[in-house]
Amino acid sequence: MTATSQVPRVSVVVAVFNGRDPLRVLLDSLCASRFQDFEVCACDDASTDGAGDVLAAYADRLQVRVVRNPVNRGVTASRNAALALARGPLLLFLDSDVRIATDTIDRLIASMEATGADVVDGIYSSVALDDHVFSRYYALFAHHSFLIADHPIDYNVFNGFCALCRRQAMEATGGHAVLAKGVEVENESLGRRIVDAGFRIVLDPSIAVDHHWGGHRKLRFIFTRRIYWWVKVFFATGCRFESSLTTASYGIATLCAGAFVLALALTLLSPWFSAVALLSLLGFLHGYLPFLRFVHRRRGLGYTIFSALVAAYLALFGGPSAAFSAAQECLRWATGRGLTLDRGIFQAARP
Repeated sequence: MTATSQVPRVSVVVAVFNGRDPLRVLLDSLCASRFQDFEVCACDDASTDGAGDVLAAYADRLQVRVVRNPVNRGVTASRNAALALARGPLLLFLDSDVRIATDTIDRLIASMEATGADVVDGIYSSVALDDHVFSRYYALFAHHSFLIADHPIDYNVFNGFCALCRRQAMEATGGHAVLAKGVEVENESLGRRIVDAGFRIVLDPSIAVDHHWGGHRKLRFIFTRRIYWWVKVFFATGCRFESSLTTASYGIATLCAGAFVLALALTLLSPWFSAVALLSLLGFLHGYLPFLRFVHRRRGLGYTIFSALVAAYLALFGGPSAAFSAAQECLRWATGRGLTLDRGIFQAARP
């Protein structure tokens, strides 16, 4: 670990669990950054593939401060542990599997100064760092999901994969609410707590980082486990989607895809279900139409057709997961057991 008495302007906060090769990509991009007044504060969450050794190997090129968890504790506890090492007045949260551009840090700081925001979120770029057909598709999809404006807009989610935060905002909220591993709501929880505490988050769509998406296996996880938890966030936050994003239209379109398959099967019992199938198909296409237009401009007609088929395929995972999660919450409410997620993890502490 490299130590220095000089306090850097930015502390880069990274939680690491395995993924040594993507971690090297991130650290190389930090080395190439034009802005160099930063330290790297990392928590190795009991990695088993030598990712901790990668951090140590960069100690002669970067100011690296590392803590290691004795057991795997999950992303929230690990980010907080890395945060505890940070000394800078500005905190840059990055995922360990992204790549920043040479001007990313400069642009985040400039955006923060121009908007007066307490947190500036970056977005995912349209570039997949892993060369997989599903990763290339989802890089486009994730990138487009954030393109609802061409200028910084107010937001209520903390994009932990790329977020520059003033220390005061993080100190006021105490960092992440520590969640059990597998509860995929850390960014929604922290973002809403920051906003609830009176701080301002802006999403700047002009600042994008490249990401390793993990191919088909990771996308199945996103369209099952993460959608499962996003529905629970929806219920726990007063039935509201995150602000300034396309979650609502994609959510409805995803359910329409499942309804289409079900109605198509039921046409064997009655031809009247063909009308339901047609309406469901139109609902799916309507929800995904902006994305498909975006793909057509970028990649042409052939890739647009491919994207529509992949979107429908992934929706067949997401639809049942969303419906199951919603049914769970409705049942819990009907039986008086309360919601799965405590509303308090989305609210700032009150004196």
